[in-house]
Amino acid sequence: MSAKELEKYQDDAVTIDDAEVKRVAERCTSFRWSLPDDDNFLSELREKATEEARSSQSPVVLTKFGYTPEMEELVFSRLVRQTAKWVELKTEFINILSPHSELLEETADIKEKKANLEVQKNNLKPLVTREWEEKKKTFRDDRKEAADAEKEYNRLYEKHGNRHAKIINYWFYIPLLAAIGLVEWLINWEAANALFAQPYLAAGIVMVIALAVAAASHEHGTLVKQWSYRCGFMADSATRIRNYTALGFTTLLFVAAMTLVGYMRYKLAYDDLVGGAAFGGSNPFGARGTMSEVYTAVAMTLMGNLIVWILGAMAAYWLHDSNPSFADARVRHLKASARFSAWSRRMEKAMREKEQKLTVEIDEHNNALNSRMRQGRLLVDMCEQVLDHEQMLLGRLKEAVDDSLKTYRRQLLALIKVNNPELRFVDADSANLNPMQYEAMELELPGEYLVQRMEFGPFIERRAAKQRLAEEYA
Repeated sequence: MSAKELEKYQDDAVTIDDAEVKRVAERCTSFRWSLPDDDNFLSELREKATEEARSSQSPVVLTKFGYTPEMEELVFSRLVRQTAKWVELKTEFINILSPHSELLEETADIKEKKANLEVQKNNLKPLVTREWEEKKKTFRDDRKEAADAEKEYNRLYEKHGNRHAKIINYWFYIPLLAAIGLVEWLINWEAANALFAQPYLAAGIVMVIALAVAAASHEHGTLVKQWSYRCGFMADSATRIRNYTALGFTTLLFVAAMTLVGYMRYKLAYDDLVGGAAFGGSNPFGARGTMSEVYTAVAMTLMGNLIVWILGAMAAYWLHDSNPSFADARVRHLKASARFSAWSRRMEKAMREKEQKLTVEIDEHNNALNSRMRQGRLLVDMCEQVLDHEQMLLGRLKEAVDDSLKTYRRQLLALIKVNNPELRFVDADSANLNPMQYEAMELELPGEYLVQRMEFGPFIERRAAKQRLAEEYA
């Protein structure tokens, strides 16, 4: 080879015969182990084990993998010796590819990068989720809160007969309470204005009464609906004390408001029906009624206040859930889901952008592969096929070796237990073993050892190829 030709080789411009590569690759992928005939081999195993059992008088020293020297000779060596045939074929394949090692490395690298990008694209959601959990603490907390809230609500949902909890729509409930207060205002305004004769003072008094009636109707209606969970057998002592206290205050507030309303109504009715000017009243025309009529008028007008209170309590009863914890769990679930949904929309946007970026990169790598020689991609595919076949051979050989070793040991120990039960086996880790202990010991050839026996070298050894050509040139 001339210097110019050597330089051309070093620049990876050497061509290679595709048919020859394909021929060698097919020889590699069609290779199979020549395992011994099962019946004859098993018969030989039993004969050898019988011979060893009869001839063994002193402790048997085991190898580091737990088998006897006779096992090594008959089973292990015979089967593993075949790896030389595989190494020979593999070496031939390595040699024919070595001149194009750089081309193979670059093509394989591009192909691997493309495969990694495709994996990222196919698993984009879990990858982005993991990345956001590591970098965004709020996202991680909101995601956990959404999961916990959903789990808790589903538990209560099943517990309550697969019904959804009632939750208060405050955009409806608060205006409803305000309407109840407004009706209470209209009912009491005339009496308050007549009694105090001061519009602002009267408005303030009426407003306080309206708020008291609205608060009492809300608390009473809600408490009746949720009695079991707030004051009954489902509540603990602290919850009962707290709710009994709230009930007492709101009831006292309602009684005080009705007392004030009753006084204003009594004063208005008395002045109108009984209180003539001669007796200190404000009616210039004198008395027009009796005290019984006054009491009747006060009682009938107070019925309007009671009706407003009952309507407010009914609304609170209808709109609240019987279990406040169930309603709170649904509110928590909805709020947590809404927060996490906002994160999900942001994540979907980020995923779309990342997917577009990965698509562009995959297309670039694919274009790079297509722009290369068809030969480069073909050789890389052949390398992968040979590597996959080698893994299959390794698994088949390991299975055959392990099965043969166990069969040999089973036959050996069966005879030793009968003829020489006192025989001991010397193991490097467990010291002396009796036949029962040796039978219980795990006996399996490490796959790494077979790999070492089968391994000849990397598929692509550019340095060795250059050295061979340099020697040829010299």
